[in-house]
Amino acid sequence: MNEQSFELPGWRLKPPASVPELKEAFRLGARRLKGGRLKVAKFALSHPYDIAFASAREVAARAGVSTSTVMRLINDLGFEKYAAFQQLFREELRRGRQ
Repeated sequence: MNEQSFELPGWRLKPPASVPELKEAFRLGARRLKGGRLKVAKFALSHPYDIAFASAREVAARAGVSTSTVMRLINDLGFEKYAAFQQLFREELRRGRQ
């Protein structure tokens, strides 16, 4: 089962800098986003607090996928580490409280 990579031109070099940019990346690549990666994307957008404060392993369990699926999605988006992906959600939550 070789799940096709979800990549958008340019995103590999520069990951989304905000949750709205992440939403746009998911929207633009929706047709190529399948299986476990789609589950993670939907979970991330529906549960921002979980992404902001839970580990990749915890997110994987809650989304019903493997930890490696979570990591593949964030790597496909251009993030080197889960913490960088997580930081988008923390910043978004901080902005919402101001």
